[in-house]
Amino acid sequence: RRPAAFDDGTERQGVRPWTLGAAPLDAALPAGGLAPDGLHEAAGAEHGDGPAAGAFLAALLRRLDRRDGRDAVLVCQSRVAAGRFGRLHGPGWRDLGIDPARLLLVTVRRDADVLWAVEEGLRCGALAAVVAEADLADFTATRRLSLAAQEGLTPGLLLRDDRLGPASAALSRWRIAALPGAPDPFDQRAPGNPRWALELVRCRGGRPMTCKVEWNRETGAFGLAAALADRPAAPVAARRWSDDDDGQRKAG
Repeated sequence: RRPAAFDDGTERQGVRPWTLGAAPLDAALPAGGLAPDGLHEAAGAEHGDGPAAGAFLAALLRRLDRRDGRDAVLVCQSRVAAGRFGRLHGPGWRDLGIDPARLLLVTVRRDADVLWAVEEGLRCGALAAVVAEADLADFTATRRLSLAAQEGLTPGLLLRDDRLGPASAALSRWRIAALPGAPDPFDQRAPGNPRWALELVRCRGGRPMTCKVEWNRETGAFGLAAALADRPAAPVAARRWSDDDDGQRKAG
């Protein structure tokens, strides 16, 4: 198996790169994939895009290569975060390809308690991944989580509600906007595959980029949305998202 590259430029034997399944996306990542023992963050481009950012993290989780018999995923929420968009919905995770029976749910009162639970979960080395919502994770807190992820060889996925404002020690930071779903090929009244506008704001060892993607429920892979399938993802400097007259987001 090809080892994954990490922030210090070295490689670790026996750890496979964590790819997204679409060549233009993977080309923007170090060694063709995300580090599976690091901290990765996502936030909505706007407040209402929070659920889309959460769904993106769930899709990333499905693509994670489980190893060493690890199967359980720790999911942490504060009461404030749970009140924002609701608690986890098992059928929704199943729709993205993740068995809800794998999830260990922890709800705590304060964000500080979320960070403590995430750090302990990452450090224990017995989990497939740790997913959490946290609004008050400053650079020091994310640095602690990054070190815990490396120590436990466990990825941490952090959903934020601050549009990625403050500095962070996360290896990758994603800003997500919801897009109209793809039409269902067999039933126009049924929901098709979800689509998102992705902005890779920062990736240690990689490069920033933006693109529109579609999540394939059947293959469990990302692909460029139909409008972009004939051209590569563009760097951030060359593209930006704007609103057209009917309120849909488009590349400018």
